[in-house]
Amino acid sequence: MSFDFLNKPIERGHYEPEGIFLSAPFEGRRRITQLWGENPGYYQRFQMGGRPLSGHNGLDFGMPEHTRLLATDKARVIEIANDPTGYGLFIKLQHWWGESLYAHLQGFAVDAGQTVPRGGLIGFSNNTGSSSGPHLHFAIRTYPYNRLDGWGGFTNPLPFFNPLDILLPDRQRF
Repeated sequence: MSFDFLNKPIERGHYEPEGIFLSAPFEGRRRITQLWGENPGYYQRFQMGGRPLSGHNGLDFGMPEHTRLLATDKARVIEIANDPTGYGLFIKLQHWWGESLYAHLQGFAVDAGQTVPRGGLIGFSNNTGSSSGPHLHFAIRTYPYNRLDGWGGFTNPLPFFNPLDILLPDRQRF
């Protein structure tokens, strides 16, 4: 059996045979300020499905207010809401592979039910909800998922990004 992907480089913005490959949810490159799973003690105060979170259930990207936020893949807008004690203003997109969530927004550039292309403008960053500064909280759920797993069904989005699109946290390791 022949696998072409073993002999050819993976093209930027195309799906890998193993799963999904997301474009960045912003223009340019941004630094991750909080990784998946960090600060479990803090996040236990938030519940999903009646169960405390096991840790940070997404990636936080530091960015100034009103930064343009982009769909990481073709999607349909399935929820636009405000969670004042958690995600603040947020938007949820449905993709063929699952869902993506963008939180702590300033405003929206789309309506519920609308289809958006990969890289399409969906909203603007801010500091709404439970947030200590302007940033984007980005999270994904991949099918099948379990909302009672301690992560609200979310999975670490970092492996699905092109490493050239993001900057890892700037932390000194001792």
